[in-house]
Amino acid sequence: MDNSVLVRIKGLNKRFIKKSGPFFNRKTQEVYAVNNLNLEIKRGEILGIIGESGCGKTTTARIMMRLMKESSGEIWFDNADLCKLSESQTKKIRKKMQMIFQDPYDTLNPGMRIVDILMEPLNAHEKELSHQKKFEKVKQAIESIDLKPAEDFIYRYPHQLSGGQRQRIAIARAIILKPLFIAADEPTSMLDVSVRAGILNLLKDLKKKMGLTMMFITHDLSTASYMCDRIAVMYQGKIVEVGPTKKIIQAPTHPYTKALVSVVKDLNYFIANKEYIILDGEVDSTREIVGCPFVARCPHRESQCHTIEPRLENLEQGHFVSCHCHHQIIEKTS
Repeated sequence: MDNSVLVRIKGLNKRFIKKSGPFFNRKTQEVYAVNNLNLEIKRGEILGIIGESGCGKTTTARIMMRLMKESSGEIWFDNADLCKLSESQTKKIRKKMQMIFQDPYDTLNPGMRIVDILMEPLNAHEKELSHQKKFEKVKQAIESIDLKPAEDFIYRYPHQLSGGQRQRIAIARAIILKPLFIAADEPTSMLDVSVRAGILNLLKDLKKKMGLTMMFITHDLSTASYMCDRIAVMYQGKIVEVGPTKKIIQAPTHPYTKALVSVVKDLNYFIANKEYIILDGEVDSTREIVGCPFVARCPHRESQCHTIEPRLENLEQGHFVSCHCHHQIIEKTS
């Protein structure tokens, strides 16, 4: 296996059963959250996952973190298939992979002090350490997230912190075990605009200092362009385009990626092209995919798009797209 790749996802699928209707006449329907997803994350990089709400971004991250079980597929992490590990084996590997959740208000126990919150991972995974050594690690973690001096924060409760400070504590909890990999699920979306830049810069600094590999989930292309080395575009549980950030932003090939770029808010980074504004409709996760998942909303669809599923094709080194019509699209925009 290629040692330059830390995470390799193969054929990942996740189905949910949705129940509706009155209790005595319930109807069930399958929801296709992740559909035959294939993805690689290289060591030391930040890979951005972008897409609309409901496309499967968070579900993918939760399955990777073993917070949710897949329906089928493989997740190789540091040369081990997480899907085949026992509970005890999974617990051992959790030290190497951590997650930063979206809402710092929900992820910190309001009844625990910061010192106790940060001590929990150490109590679970580094039981051999003395209480004093654990306490020192807690102080170091707090100061590493720019909350100084640590003594001013260590005995506070979450409600005594601001939203930005709470998220910094959540980040400290994620890095205190010195993991190899962190999945950050829209870590700034619940924060005031004034503090978002500080959190993003903190994550970039930690990635550099600790040599972290990260998966950064977002729906904001401007944030992804600032944070990520590569971007993977997700639609209806599938990766439809993946490549270097500059290539995805400046020369998107898949019609869905073009639509996302055309409606981005920050026009200092991107030029909007009205031809590619997203069509009417939403991600339909209740429909089993036959052909291209984007066919119902695509302005370039052809007959084969309705019946033949496109595969990720390597356009050039590191830039892959899943679209039958990408050659015609490139010719029209070149």
